[in-house]
Amino acid sequence: MTTITIILLLAINLYGFIYSMSITKYHFLKDKKIQTKVNSFQLLLDRCPLIIFNLSVLIVLNVIGIKFFHYIFLTEFNSYWYSGYEVLFVLLVDDFFFYVLHRMMHEKTYIYKKIHKIHHRANTPMPFEYLYVHPLEWMSGMIGPFLGMYLLGGISFFAYCLYLVIRNIHEIHIHSGIKSSSFLKYIPIYGNNEHHDIHHSKRMGNYASTFTFWDTLLNTKIKGN
Repeated sequence: MTTITIILLLAINLYGFIYSMSITKYHFLKDKKIQTKVNSFQLLLDRCPLIIFNLSVLIVLNVIGIKFFHYIFLTEFNSYWYSGYEVLFVLLVDDFFFYVLHRMMHEKTYIYKKIHKIHHRANTPMPFEYLYVHPLEWMSGMIGPFLGMYLLGGISFFAYCLYLVIRNIHEIHIHSGIKSSSFLKYIPIYGNNEHHDIHHSKRMGNYASTFTFWDTLLNTKIKGN
């Protein structure tokens, strides 16, 4: 399980780096950008030390988690429908935890200045910057999915891998600064690129990542100009 997890995380984040490089160095999808500002490839390289450190933390904690909490993954694969339920449940719990943590980091000035402000150096985010956060914030965010799996009473390894792909690819895309596919208008509760880009540009509101209804229900949803 650990080998598959490591390969999966490396592949996903290689995609994140290539996507970021294509935008910053080769101006890929320039006409689809949400904001007019264009980040430089050098800025991407400057961000890489912290990004690589956090990626290493992600991999190490996943390996440790699988080794010491292996009982969570003992649930056998049941069906694709049940795996979908497992993934959805973990995503819901994870995103609610993220919403609470994220909002708290904005509303508590000391925590914002010392920890979360690092991530908001990215006023105009690029894909790989989903990993550009304070290590304490990064590790705190991992509580969400673990809590979801614990409350579920276990999860199949297939569903866990599916969760990793969906969650990380989604994070890469909402930090891309590229307009969302028109298909997403048919899924109004799903956090699109514009929803999170507004948060980065205004540094407030839109605290949810995956499901925008948390912001709607808790009155923190904001719109762009």
